[in-house]
Amino acid sequence: MTTAPFLSSFLRPNPRNLESLQAAWARMLELGYTTRTEPVDEPEGCTRTRCAGVHEGYPGSEHRWALHCLLCAVDIEVFYSHMRERKGANPAPPRRHKGCKFSGPTRATARAARYAELGLVLPAWDADAHAARLAA
Repeated sequence: MTTAPFLSSFLRPNPRNLESLQAAWARMLELGYTTRTEPVDEPEGCTRTRCAGVHEGYPGSEHRWALHCLLCAVDIEVFYSHMRERKGANPAPPRRHKGCKFSGPTRATARAARYAELGLVLPAWDADAHAARLAA
């Protein structure tokens, strides 16, 4: 598990990428994710255009990021764009990865308990988990 934010090998450390890295890394931690303990082979020749590969460091929002879910203890490949909050006409809070046994409103009690068990701060936007914690 890596605690210091780092970019995928194909992203240049320019101001825009470094700013996005900080936001993405904070969201990764907030969702209870971490980097994988085993290295991930990044695809050779990948550029800013889409590629089929998975990246170890923050790869931008259009590439899959190799992470580990601390809540359900599985390795995942997730787009950062799926971790962000949706704004505009159809706002929605960030969502957990597909298949997470702690995802969704019906699992709010278990999610709140798991965050507490791991010593993680329950995200402010997770109203269901906050309500479940207060009801307990």
